Amino acid sequence: MTQRLFLHVGAPKSGTTYVQQVLEVNRSRLASGGVLVVGERHLDRIHAAMVVRQDPRVDQLPEAARTSWRRLVDQVIAWRGDSAVLSYELFAGASADQVETALADLAGIEVHVVITTRDLGAAVPSAWQERLKFALTTPLERWKPRPESAGARAEWGWRTMDPAGVAARWGAGLLPERVHIVTVPRGAADDHELWRRFAAACGIDVPGLQLDVERVNASLGLVAAELLRRVNEQVREPITGNREQARWLRDTLAHGVLVDLDREPIGLTDRQFADATSRSTEAVTALREAGYTVHGDLDDILATRRDARTPGQATDTELLAVAVGAIVRLLELVRESTLRSGASASPLAEEGSRLSALGKGVVRRVTAPRVDSRTEGLRERVAELEAEVARSRALHLRVAELTDVVTELLLPPRSTDGRVAAKALNTYRNESL
Repeated sequence: MTQRLFLHVGAPKSGTTYVQQVLEVNRSRLASGGVLVVGERHLDRIHAAMVVRQDPRVDQLPEAARTSWRRLVDQVIAWRGDSAVLSYELFAGASADQVETALADLAGIEVHVVITTRDLGAAVPSAWQERLKFALTTPLERWKPRPESAGARAEWGWRTMDPAGVAARWGAGLLPERVHIVTVPRGAADDHELWRRFAAACGIDVPGLQLDVERVNASLGLVAAELLRRVNEQVREPITGNREQARWLRDTLAHGVLVDLDREPIGLTDRQFADATSRSTEAVTALREAGYTVHGDLDDILATRRDARTPGQATDTELLAVAVGAIVRLLELVRESTLRSGASASPLAEEGSRLSALGKGVVRRVTAPRVDSRTEGLRERVAELEAEVARSRALHLRVAELTDVVTELLLPPRSTDGRVAAKALNTYRNESL
């Protein structure tokens, strides 16, 4: 059995993907240095966290998912090296009772809990974006993270993002020095400072690790995020449920297309900034008083605010430009998928139809205001022209009536001489009309 387990439980959007990438890329080298990276697949860690949190969705998954936590525990117990590291950010959502049960499964092992955390002001738009990838339609300006009381439904709320609450639940049965708070540095001199802090928390001292890893899960820009929100308002069956939304909204549209089309940072409302400021100040105080081991500077958690727009300020012109770029990229993805399959487009008919429906929804949503405006302008112009035609018709009728009256006045009674009538009418037209 290994001596120590470093259980990295969160928080979300605090550099966890980067840390997990470094662990995965260096799995073999770490193992040679006595450090086990727990879980052969990231999916195993996701399922294990669902089991620990007693997420009801796990009941709908295969048996392998429902036994994932037990398998990870068995890996830790079987490891003969000095230490093991288990990292997944949504362990953070577990309740105090769920934490107690999980730690009981690890009895006999020296467990250290590691919590990465960041500027809580920046965490708010990041959490909103993650919800967008699962069909959220609420504008950022009206959105706020769910409270701790929301339980399992607070995956992207204060229950997981507030480090003081996470530490209180996961560290309740541990000595304070076994609870490690790792802050995401502000303005670090290089890109690897977060890893150095994390490695220090986990006691990792293995030379020659590869730290330049692919950066994934990048943030969406302001316009791209607002476009995704509007797409969510239009998407219907079959893109419903977490698995379908993860595949199409998150992986295909957000990560595969929109992330490269827009880089504008996202701002906060006054209300959101005030809430984040209050929470971050309280968190720093609570963490200091608890006496946990801190790697970095707790002031890194204090909320700051960018001088940036909020998504509701994106213009229709900006949205249309990103929507067109997204449709082009989606078309390229369908073509690339077809070429890779070595088949005609027909095997991809179902996929193509889904993307087609998505694209139409984007265009309808983004261009509707502009189309409605131009349509209203055309209606007004048509009404003006119809009024002009009506006035012209009335004038012609009046002229015809006057002509009839004059004809009766100029022609002698019972006259049948057409030449007299023609001469008289010509004289009237030339002199009067």
